[in-house]
Amino acid sequence: MIRRSFGRNAAFAGMVALALAGSPFLAATAPGDAIAAPVRLGRTCSHSTNSMQQLATIDNAADAKFQCLGLSLAGDRVTAIRLETHDFASNDGRAEQVKIAEFPLAVVESSHGAVLDGVPGHDAIILRGHFSRPEGKAELVTIYLYNGFTSEYRSCHITLDRAPGAGWRLVNRLNQIVSHIVVKTREIPVIGTFGIAKLEGACTRLDL
Repeated sequence: MIRRSFGRNAAFAGMVALALAGSPFLAATAPGDAIAAPVRLGRTCSHSTNSMQQLATIDNAADAKFQCLGLSLAGDRVTAIRLETHDFASNDGRAEQVKIAEFPLAVVESSHGAVLDGVPGHDAIILRGHFSRPEGKAELVTIYLYNGFTSEYRSCHITLDRAPGAGWRLVNRLNQIVSHIVVKTREIPVIGTFGIAKLEGACTRLDL
């Protein structure tokens, strides 16, 4: 979701980090958390099937893209985390391009986890956790890049479980079902996005 912004700003990271540390003006005007615009409507993911179930949409008001987080299935067994990215050539909603990536459970359970968004060297959102055997629940950690200059990451816990007759679902620490995640970014004037303030819906209550 913030791939373009991080790619553009990576070249400024060293210079701006020095400026933030040495400039009294910048230090006195430390940026706050940017306020995201209202979520745009009319965004749809592929329909769930016997071999795939959608869990949640991931939206960022600062980007024309949105993502659909889901599961690849073999019967009732989860085989991979599925990420469906919808990109647009322009902000008018035309020329939609859809890319699908699958992260096997071994990747999610690895020490690094599955990188859902970011650019090389600047992983923006990572999903990591452990799936119980036999599968019935997974305790996951969502990790996000809070400050791209200092490489500070923050995280929150989220649970993947199976509701009777309703299939798999994500549940946050507030015991709320997660179906929509809004990425709220942190920005510096002129430079632009340098981190993620929070993941509403996944890590905090979703403000509508």
